[in-house]
Amino acid sequence: MEIAFIGLGAMGLPMAKRLIKAEHGLHIIKHRNPLPVEELAGMGATVHEHTADAVQACDMIISILPSDKEMESVLLEESVLESAKPGALLLEMTSGSPQMMKKVAKAYMDKGIRVLDAPVSGGTTGAEQGTLTLMIGGKQEDVEEAKLVMEAMGKNFFLVGSYGAGKAVKAINQLLAAVHMLASSEALAIAESLEVDLNMLNEVVGKSSGGSWIFANKLKAVADGQFEPGFRLNLMKKDVGIAIKEGEGISLPLSTLAYQLYEMAALTDGDQDFAAVSKLIRK
Repeated sequence: MEIAFIGLGAMGLPMAKRLIKAEHGLHIIKHRNPLPVEELAGMGATVHEHTADAVQACDMIISILPSDKEMESVLLEESVLESAKPGALLLEMTSGSPQMMKKVAKAYMDKGIRVLDAPVSGGTTGAEQGTLTLMIGGKQEDVEEAKLVMEAMGKNFFLVGSYGAGKAVKAINQLLAAVHMLASSEALAIAESLEVDLNMLNEVVGKSSGGSWIFANKLKAVADGQFEPGFRLNLMKKDVGIAIKEGEGISLPLSTLAYQLYEMAALTDGDQDFAAVSKLIRK
């Protein structure tokens, strides 16, 4: 499969590498940060001057961008839309809003281009290992066609509804992860004050009702103060904001408080891993 891959950030770069290793033809675009482009070119990717050129050369487009803003400015740019081949398939993997996804899907489907709304969960480790979870909005027949490509990047695939449903499920997942991170930070602070063995605590909680993926996988990093970005705090703040916006009119006291805390933490640690929000709790 010849694939135009748009977005070579912390998630996109390892995903793109996996596609090359799976022997797909990868087409990428020159970027202000040359290092990912040079690395992928060294692995065999074709480099284009403009996004429209890459899109025109391929039957599949994969995009994983920072936010709605980039989804709109890149995917809905007129030359990109005009260059996409009728019958091509857009696999849109950004953690954006359902409303922006619907806007993008309509624009592409109006041009005869099929669309899958497929944000991912699993962090940079999952991207590197090819174990991501994909939450997919779209048609089953398009999922089947994209499966070989998706299997190079992920392990779990869920068709959750129509266009925008993937983004909605991702926003809900992120909201839970954000709140779990805060709760885990408070639990760790109590455990440290009571001199509880953290390895023992992790094992016991992991087999008890208070367990969560966040507690199991982030406890040691928080305890050690290691916040090298896997999933950046700024992006988590953005995702919690999407969930709150989509839940407008619903009472969301925990979500609102979580957003306020991530907003505070982002002032100093926005480019760190979202676990750095724990600094507000563990002084």
